[in-house]
Amino acid sequence: MLSADKRHDARRKLSLLAKGSQHDGTGIEVQIHNISGTGLLFESDIKLAAGDRIEIELPHAGDITAVVIWASGRLFGCQFEGPVSPATLSAVELKSALGTAPSLDDDTAEAANDDAFGARLLRLRTSAGLSQAEVAERMDVSAPSVSSWENGRVRPKPGRIAKLADILGVQTSDLLEDVAAPEGFQEVIDRSREQIARAVGIDIEKVRIILEF
Repeated sequence: MLSADKRHDARRKLSLLAKGSQHDGTGIEVQIHNISGTGLLFESDIKLAAGDRIEIELPHAGDITAVVIWASGRLFGCQFEGPVSPATLSAVELKSALGTAPSLDDDTAEAANDDAFGARLLRLRTSAGLSQAEVAERMDVSAPSVSSWENGRVRPKPGRIAKLADILGVQTSDLLEDVAAPEGFQEVIDRSREQIARAVGIDIEKVRIILEF
């Protein structure tokens, strides 16, 4: 069983729309993707840089100050200035679960426990500069459906993957699996030399490969 401290530090994957404000008082909306007792990952259209401070309104706690640690496009990683209580984390998780329960239009999805697919979808969507709502509109589903895909709870049925990839401007394989980079020419030679040396029982330095084209 996890200790209270470990549960407090563990990242909780979710999708929750929250309100807040920048240091100048400008109101903002953010989509929280995961949270722990020390920080959170959120998505937003606002412009922020490392070191910026924002206030985010969380259930059970009110406004919490967070400092931006890193920024990548629409995604921002933040650290809380002070620890967030387990009660607040539980309230955030509960509110997310209530707000992102699969809806009737999820007949376009199938049950899954696929964190890898969800992470790829989140990365590709943000790289394309699209919000969950924009993807949902083009896919003719609800925003909670897209959120459920990114959380790994469900995934689009096979017949919908091609359309999703087209919306994101990527290949279907980019969504379904991590494609390894092609092996370099020198890497092939080095690997072959190593295999020959091991098979013959000699030092790899004595193995030379001559190619004729």
